[in-house]
Amino acid sequence: MLTERLETMSKQMDVEAEPTLRFCLRQDVGIEDFGARSLVILCDSLQLREINSQSRKLLALADGQRTLQDMALEVASECGPSASELLAHVTEALLQMEQQGIVRRIVKLISERPDNMNKTKYLVNPDVSFRPEDDDGAILFNADTDSLEVINPVAVEIWTFLAAPHTQAEVTAHLCEVCADVPREQVDQDVAEFIESLVKKGFIGVVEEPS
Repeated sequence: MLTERLETMSKQMDVEAEPTLRFCLRQDVGIEDFGARSLVILCDSLQLREINSQSRKLLALADGQRTLQDMALEVASECGPSASELLAHVTEALLQMEQQGIVRRIVKLISERPDNMNKTKYLVNPDVSFRPEDDDGAILFNADTDSLEVINPVAVEIWTFLAAPHTQAEVTAHLCEVCADVPREQVDQDVAEFIESLVKKGFIGVVEEPS
């Protein structure tokens, strides 16, 4: 059942449902359907991800106009459970696909960092293309400014993590798990410098909080 599949997808996501969030397929993503299964093609990063029919249904609904509440209502009309029961599972499934680089949320990105830096969330600019270069890192290209940025493997980890909005502290915590042999103070400093540099260059944006 769709409800069971969505519950399985959401087990690893510990977040509160945000019913007004809207998502859309990322520009560099293509989908090929094969019966009950589909392949998601991440063109920029040259990756393939297999998804089931339930995830495919959510991607079809994620048009940038429907809110998560709207999607939960449509799914509920097909499979029985109430929209309120499904909302958290739909939300968490979309957030998981956001972190995988399949969808992006509709938000406004700004370049000015607010006074309260602890709560500031950062997100990669969806218009920037990302091309991995084997084990040497990756190349970022911002078509709006016609600028290139070469990043190392550690920076690639940050970039990938920021497919979804995160604070600097969350990025540091994530890197500390990946790079366990590096002192946390050093990781925090490197993360701060990387984010500040790419925000100034327009590769990463600050998520504008709703007023």
